[in-house]
This record gives sequence, C-alpha cells and structure tokens, in this order.
Amino acid sequence: MKAILQKVLVPVNSSFAVRNIRSAYFDIPWHFHPEYELVLILKSEGKRFVGDSITNFFPGDLLLLGSNIPHWYRNDSVYYKGILNMEAESIVIQFTNNFIGESFFTLPETTGIRAVLENASRGLEISGETRNKISELMCEMIDKEGMDRLIQLMSILNLLSKSDELSTLSNQGAVNVDLKDSARINKIYEYVMTNYTRQITIDEVSGIANMSASTFCRYFKKRAGKTFTSFLNEIRIGHVCKMLIEDNLNITESCLSSGYNNISYFNRQFKNFKKKTPQEYKQEYKRKP
Repeated sequence: MKAILQKVLVPVNSSFAVRNIRSAYFDIPWHFHPEYELVLILKSEGKRFVGDSITNFFPGDLLLLGSNIPHWYRNDSVYYKGILNMEAESIVIQFTNNFIGESFFTLPETTGIRAVLENASRGLEISGETRNKISELMCEMIDKEGMDRLIQLMSILNLLSKSDELSTLSNQGAVNVDLKDSARINKIYEYVMTNYTRQITIDEVSGIANMSASTFCRYFKKRAGKTFTSFLNEIRIGHVCKMLIEDNLNITESCLSSGYNNISYFNRQFKNFKKKTPQEYKQEYKRKP
C-alpha cells in the first residue's frame, strides 16, 4: 500500500526527536519516513496498521518501527466526536541509523542493537517486562535534555538488544518513495474505517477511488498485497475481537455490529484470521488474569 513520506523535524540542539503528542485523536495518515521510530501509546484505543499488519492498540502499546515501513494509528470512531475528556496521547522517539555517527552501529559492541534495528524493518511489538522498563524510560525522557537524554535512548536500545520479548508484526517491509497515490489511498482507508460496520460493496469503494471495479481490485491487491475483501475482513475481525474482550455483547451481536450479516461466513473468516473460533477466542481471554 502506498504511503505519504513524512518529514521528521529534529530540534537544532539534538541528534534525534522526542515528542509527547497529545490531541483529540492521532491525525497523521498512512505514512513512512527514513527514521526509526519508538511509539508508546499512553491514552486512547484504535487500530494500528504496520506494513500489511492490522491489529488493535491500547494504552501501554509499544512498537519499534524500522526505516521506511508504512504505518498508521487510527483511533476508534468515538475519538472523532469531540467528547469532553477523551484524548489521544503518545510518546514518540525518532532517530536515523547514523544519528550518533556514521560508524557507531558498525562497532562490535553494538552488534545486538544492529540486529534489532534490522528486524524492525517489519515492525516489532515489545511486550512483557521489556515493555514496562522501556515505557518508564520513555516517560522520563520527556523531561531530560542533552547527554542525559542520549544516554536514556542508548539504555533503551541496549534493553531491546537483550530482550526475547519482541515479536514481528508485518510480512511487508520498507517501501520506496512514491507520492502519486497518497491522496487516493488515504481516501480509501478513511472511507473504510468510517464505514466498515455496515455493508461496503466493491462498486461503492471503487467509486471512491474513481476507478472501475475490476481496475480497483487489481490496483488494491498490487499495492496492499491482499485483496480488498481480505483487507476489509481483517479490519472487521479486529473490531470483533475488541468487542469480545471488552463488551458484554454475545458473538452474534458482535458479528452483526461489525458489518457482517451472515454468521456462518463470519465464523469462517474469524477462524481463518485467528485460527480459532470466536467462542474459543472469548474463553481464552476470560482465563487470562
């Protein structure tokens, strides 16, 4: 899927960027940049898109994103309604592969860090005690400056290099710079995210893209690496998973509120994506402490 190239602004007195982002919702569309990125979600929920991966995010979510991997954090629809006291907040650290010098990551002492950065080309989800420690360090970095801030980042990278609590998110890695399709792709994404809880036809979405249905299907699969139907099902199944965990809806209610009108088709799609039935998924999360 084509994405827009984002320009990362680094303060003149620093070699990398650290930002505490607070707003009603995350408003940066599907994008990529040459900088590596650590993203810690402090407030809000929604869906995260990393390469060809579509999953839910919650407070405490922590990712390391490699250079030029496309990504997007899209908040749940309630965050776009201007409800009082609802806020999206994150801490983002962005740095280049030579932010500390051209040869630093070629040193023998940085072999482990270099391996982590290479694996981040498909996005890494950070969990467990590693996530807890790094989250604390990232929160502390907001109030640090100069060498103290740099040392904190190196401590984070060192923790990552020693951790076995990292999991790959995407089968798709970095992209080439191509801005031609940006407006069209983001229009499709926004339309689907706004309307996926109801029926969406190929004719309808191809009209949004200003294409014939057959041309749109070829266009979407070439850029996304999956059919539009698969993409739509992935978003809907993620929404169902969230409701099964958090809400008091039964499986049929969750199915119908996610844009499905056929329970048999829904059950097949759910098992295809999650390798278990909706009931098995729900019971698994009930057993978790």
